[in-house]
Amino acid sequence: MVSDEQLIETYLKSRKRDVLGELLCRYLAKVRRTVYSMVLDASLADDLAQEVFLRAIRGLAGFDGRAKFSTWLYHVTMNTTHGFLARRTRSPVTFSANPPDHPRAARGSAESAAVEGELDQAIRAALAHLTPKLRAAIVLTNIEQMDPAEAARIEGCSTATMYWRIHEARKQLRRRLERHHLP
Repeated sequence: MVSDEQLIETYLKSRKRDVLGELLCRYLAKVRRTVYSMVLDASLADDLAQEVFLRAIRGLAGFDGRAKFSTWLYHVTMNTTHGFLARRTRSPVTFSANPPDHPRAARGSAESAAVEGELDQAIRAALAHLTPKLRAAIVLTNIEQMDPAEAARIEGCSTATMYWRIHEARKQLRRRLERHHLP
C-alpha cells in the first residue's frame, strides 16, 4: 500500500486528481465522524467535512512531513470545526437524530431499541453541553481512539492540559448521564 506521504508527493508533482482522490478517500469517513461528533448535526458535518478537505487541498503544499499526514489533517479538521463553533457562539450546539452513517442493527426487542435510542440521544445532548475544547478532547481520545499526546498536538495544547480536558469532560458527562446508570 502506498503511504500517505508518497501519495502527497505524487500529487504535488503530477496534480493528478485520482491520486488526490485516493488520499482523501482514506480519511473521508474519519473526518466526517470527527466533525459530526463536534457539531452533532449530520448536515453541518457534511458541509464542514467538505470545507476541511478544501482547506487541506489548498494547504497540502505546506505539509512538511514533521507530523503524520493524519495528524496534520486532524489539526485542519479541528481548526475548521473550532472556527465554525466560535462563529456560532450565539446559538448553542444542538443535535439531530441518528447520523445517517450510524445504522441501527436489529438487536432485540422494540423496548431495548427504544432504551438504546434514548441513551444515544442523552449522550449526544450531554456532548452538546460541553465546551468545544472539552468535546474535542473526548472526540479525539475516545471516539477517534487517539493517544492524548497526539490529541494535544492537534489541539495545540500541552499533554497535561489534554489530560485535564479529558478528565473534566468525563466528569461533566458523568454528571449529565447519572440517571442512565452508566459504568
